[in-house]
Amino acid sequence: MIQTIHFLAEVEPLLAQVRSAADQTAQAIRCLVDAEPDGIEVLRRMKFTEMARHPLADRPLNLVEQINQTWTCLVSLKALPFLFERHPEAGGFRLNLGAAAGTDIESVTPGAVAAETFAAVNPSNNRKLVKDLQKLARECPDARARYVFFASPKYRHERQHKLECVDGIEVWGIDV
Repeated sequence: MIQTIHFLAEVEPLLAQVRSAADQTAQAIRCLVDAEPDGIEVLRRMKFTEMARHPLADRPLNLVEQINQTWTCLVSLKALPFLFERHPEAGGFRLNLGAAAGTDIESVTPGAVAAETFAAVNPSNNRKLVKDLQKLARECPDARARYVFFASPKYRHERQHKLECVDGIEVWGIDV
């Protein structure tokens, strides 16, 4: 799914959509848990049935996929105020959420900004941070500004200098 955001005011309604999808799914989980006494069956349904909602599109997902996409959306959306402030020349931003090609966030103005986003218990899990840094270095070497934004309970909402290992790519923790 590709979502283009031209103005910062467009972010809040998208955050509200993510919250609404989460609320709908939370209600479905409560009903499932109340109705199904077998824990394995509850987990099977969460994993394999479309009992959840896509955070930004009106369509069903399995719970595991909603969790993953919700946090990617939240990190991307929460990074936008910073990007709008820091890069007024960007002309807005395109969010490439899900299976869309390209970086997770890219400027509407070609080559101004490229960013990857993720959420994890720890940014080193599954080498996610390293992979995102390598992707930006490989696919966006000429972008004037490159970032990795991540959410993790172990890191503060600030630039993470100690995690920066590729010249020209800033790493930022994001509170969601």
